[in-house]
Amino acid sequence: MATNSSTTNSLEITRILKQEYLLYLSAQDRHDMVSAASFLSPSCRQLARQTPTWNLESRDEIMAILTSTRNMSSPQEQERGKVEMRELTPEEKGSLPDVEKEQARKEGWEGLRVSLEDKDEKGRRVEVVYWWRVEEGRWVQCFHDLLWVGPRESGAENNVGGAVFGRK
Repeated sequence: MATNSSTTNSLEITRILKQEYLLYLSAQDRHDMVSAASFLSPSCRQLARQTPTWNLESRDEIMAILTSTRNMSSPQEQERGKVEMRELTPEEKGSLPDVEKEQARKEGWEGLRVSLEDKDEKGRRVEVVYWWRVEEGRWVQCFHDLLWVGPRESGAENNVGGAVFGRK
């Protein structure tokens, strides 16, 4: 089956991003936050879109939240449940906030949609688009577009006050 080079390149990039993301999760699961941080650009930012919205402006701020949520959780809450990763749809590729669109175009950002669920069925679900760029020859996360953090129950993402962590 013939494919054009952009399709092949896109599939290869998606494969690499999935592999890197699984290594990032593995570092988190081992509580190796130094290794987990190495998957993020020092300038990595995070935007949480649900109400109330909040931003984290650096890798250090993101890692502080990840570390504190890891330390506050019981071992059962830390068990990873379902992880789904996929290439972005054209609509999702265009959904970056205006502030980031030009930077993403200039720097060749690539996105990966990730859905995470806690193993506990009463746990939380996280929906996020991770954006990546090449720095020093490797793909690193540069922007987390956090779409939803909240209860796993169906329709919970419509609860605008459902954020589990974060700040304004």
